Amino acid sequence: MKTFQEFRHYRAPKSHGESFTDPNIGDVGDQLRGNLELLSQHDSWWQKLRRDARQQMISDAIRYTSTYRDVDVMASRRERPILMAGHQPSLFHPGVWFKNFTLSHLAEQQQALAINLVIDNDAASGSSIRVPTIDRDTGCYVYSTVRYDRFGGGVPYEQTVISDRERFDHFDEDVRKTVMPIVADPLINRLWVHARNAVERCGIAGCALAQARHALEGEIGLNTLELPLGVLCRSRMFAEFLLLILSDLSRFQDAYNTEADFYRKAHGIRSNSHPVPNLDSDDGWLEAPIWIYSDALPQRRAGWVKVTEKSMIISDRNGQECRIALGAPDMAETLASSIGPHFKIRPRALLTTMYARLVLSDLFLHGIGGGKYDQLGDRIAERFFGITPPEFMVVSATVQLPGPSPSETDSEITRIKRAIRDTRFQPEKVAEPGELDASLVARKRELLEHVPGLNEKPDWHQQLDSINEQLSASLHEKRSQLEAELATVMRERASLAVLKSREHPFCIFPMQDLIKTFGQLIRRSEAGEGAVAKGTPSS
Repeated sequence: MKTFQEFRHYRAPKSHGESFTDPNIGDVGDQLRGNLELLSQHDSWWQKLRRDARQQMISDAIRYTSTYRDVDVMASRRERPILMAGHQPSLFHPGVWFKNFTLSHLAEQQQALAINLVIDNDAASGSSIRVPTIDRDTGCYVYSTVRYDRFGGGVPYEQTVISDRERFDHFDEDVRKTVMPIVADPLINRLWVHARNAVERCGIAGCALAQARHALEGEIGLNTLELPLGVLCRSRMFAEFLLLILSDLSRFQDAYNTEADFYRKAHGIRSNSHPVPNLDSDDGWLEAPIWIYSDALPQRRAGWVKVTEKSMIISDRNGQECRIALGAPDMAETLASSIGPHFKIRPRALLTTMYARLVLSDLFLHGIGGGKYDQLGDRIAERFFGITPPEFMVVSATVQLPGPSPSETDSEITRIKRAIRDTRFQPEKVAEPGELDASLVARKRELLEHVPGLNEKPDWHQQLDSINEQLSASLHEKRSQLEAELATVMRERASLAVLKSREHPFCIFPMQDLIKTFGQLIRRSEAGEGAVAKGTPSS
């Protein structure tokens, strides 16, 4: 296992048109072949679970994706290696979307099947996006909040029922009008045609946003399947994997908590809830790495397990539970049949990618955050399952809107700050002729030319400070002007920081600009020009 120094350190690229891919795209073939060799060495139980789970996932993904786009190309690759990625169904920034383009490109390059997992069990942060615009009064770049629904947030994405259809239907118009001073033709125009069609099918914001994006990707030429995590969790194979953990939950807790403590210590993290809180125990109940909720009670609650003489109880300890008889012929089938709209079991983040990487895929593409935290997941998997996890890839990029960078103001800010300081400590350096008392300037010069010995230094300092205070007082008006100038430049910098944020939603960018930039980044990474993480491989 890794020592403190061996964790990889991932950082998102800072400048426009830069990407981070670890490994470079040109080296993915070697990584994939290494993973296939590693996964083939796992015992027969894992091999059967992988075979059955992958067949079910592919069938489900083809059926799900075919409801809104063509799947013929992907369906022909059933027997090929599987590349996967995943993200929440939100209007994320271009750096996240770049991962989807990379996934499709790698699938073509490796003749593999690409499947994107829609992480619809994460709690939605809201039903709005922040859109940059220009303030009419100040001319500064500012954020404006644009909503696609009246309410939102606090429940998993798969539970975000649209409550204001009219607002949703006109979201693209509101976004376009808001960003118009900066972007003339944002891709929201094409995206929202698909979103309105999708919401007719499902009525769920998370579903509509994911399907709209994926349908648009189909128009662009990306060849991937998609599948919501909620669908994946209904399979018998997921239940079988979950029971492997729940049946030995005390040992899993020990592995989980031990490695989480190690990760925090290795990274100097003081918060006990970061990157994940430890799993707890209480009055015979053991906390599991799962969420429990339902259509009737959509707020996520921690899942707990208690084993009695006759059954395993899986519960949120708030009225939602299922019981599985111990020793039943097929406990996994019983658990799978218990999962539905009235009782939803969903894995937490580390368990999600653990299942996706150990069981479902041959290579998983993470973003920066996932790449950081799944190194913890690797340690847990190694300790609990006793197997070496396959390597993963990390992909991100930075794409900014056109315009000047905030850094272009840095030299001016430095100049003004230095001038303000000089008005206090070197007034003669910045004063205009006649602004200062010449006799005081001469006396200061004389003091600086004749620095006394140590015994007389205190009196010398006192005289120098007194002269500086008098000279500085004469420059009060100049200092005020400089401070006002600094405030203006700082406001300009803050304004430009809004414009050049890498976190803007991808839907406000011009479509062709993003496609062109992503294509360039993929070609550069394929040629071995991507960034490289510090540390050793994550396996």
